[in-house]
Amino acid sequence: MNHLSEETRIQIRESQKLGALGQLAFVLQALVIGAISGFVIGIFRMAFTVLNGLGTNWVVEEFQKGAEGFLFIAAALIFCCLLSGFLLKIEPMISGSGIPQVELAQIGKFPPMNWLRVLITKFVGTLTALAAGLSVGREGPCVQMGAAVGVGVGTFFYGKHAQTMHRYLTGGAVSGMTSAFSSPIAGILFAVEDMKVILDRRMLAFLAITAMSAWFMVKHILGLPLVFPFVGLEPLGFLQLWVLLPVCILSGVLGTVYCWILVSITCFEDRLPWPSRWVRLAVPFVMVALLLFYPTVLTGFGPTPTQMEQLRLSIDFLLLLFLVKAFFSCFSFASGIAGGILMPILTAGAILGCLLSSIGQSAGILLSSQSGTIMILCMACFFSAVVRSPLTSAALLTEMTGDWTLLPVTLVASIAGNLIARYMGADPVYESLKARILRQREHAAPAAAAEAH
Repeated sequence: MNHLSEETRIQIRESQKLGALGQLAFVLQALVIGAISGFVIGIFRMAFTVLNGLGTNWVVEEFQKGAEGFLFIAAALIFCCLLSGFLLKIEPMISGSGIPQVELAQIGKFPPMNWLRVLITKFVGTLTALAAGLSVGREGPCVQMGAAVGVGVGTFFYGKHAQTMHRYLTGGAVSGMTSAFSSPIAGILFAVEDMKVILDRRMLAFLAITAMSAWFMVKHILGLPLVFPFVGLEPLGFLQLWVLLPVCILSGVLGTVYCWILVSITCFEDRLPWPSRWVRLAVPFVMVALLLFYPTVLTGFGPTPTQMEQLRLSIDFLLLLFLVKAFFSCFSFASGIAGGILMPILTAGAILGCLLSSIGQSAGILLSSQSGTIMILCMACFFSAVVRSPLTSAALLTEMTGDWTLLPVTLVASIAGNLIARYMGADPVYESLKARILRQREHAAPAAAAEAH
């Protein structure tokens, strides 16, 4: 094994350790990881739904009161900003989506996590960002929370030694991805494509059990619905298949540009000589206050992707919504707040799909009943261009909508997005973010050593 990388050796050792477990312990540990992850993240999803509804109604009521109401909203935003900063100070690992940190920990390039502290602070921090209206996702945080649960379960069985048993972190991450989207197949494929997990029969069985256990918890015990329950998904006719070409090219190019802008803004803010991290953290909260006059882009306001399918929205409205939403999402993430990028990516793709569908309907090329179909294709292509995981993208959109008839064209769109991004020379977003974290750690090490002396 001398010619193998350290990351590969770690994964091979983990698979060998799985093989050393008895069948009962093997299945029990996988079931427990999936069930607990599914329960925690299911509660998180339900808490977000309740908090989002209450918060949106409160903001609308206060905003209608004029200056006095705006002051109350501003005070609430300041509180959310301070709470977010406090949580980041307690646990810096919860910054951003958490997926790059989990992937680095999985290959031994990130310190072991304090699983309980990560779980609590990530849970509260992400809910705080979403309640404030920031355009961040809850799915990346769910992956990190699932990984924390996995490490916690491993700690129960093996104590502190579980910190080096990366199968628990990996199984938890897969459970988190599954629970966030109710998508067990996408969860496993995410481990292969993005986390670069080597799947032999033992690891595949372990991850499959954790994923199905998490899915059963959120789907059948907690009863959470489909994430994108589109009403009508009429497939493209044979003579309409040419529409795939412009749809995929535009979605793939814009997805690649979105990825570049997201990483560029984040790295640019890293280099700014600001006196305090609070300035950076405050930027998206200030943007929320300004965007109260255009609240459609704020989390909880504006039409959801499934609502956009049913509405006839003007091309001008959708174009403005896409541009403002995309930039607001990039600045929200660049602040370092606890929150992910997956749902904002999917939302941007859905808006783009609705825009292209409206153009196609105006030109007599598409039917109104095919709006959801175009939105799914754009979401899959856009997502794949950013994340560069085409199989995960296709499975994710299929499981989130519950419609398997579109899987072939969704897979084509996902592969096209990946190829376009590769042709344009873009790195996968999580690879760029992992490289950024490693650079920060390298720069921080000499400073810490100087302080110690």
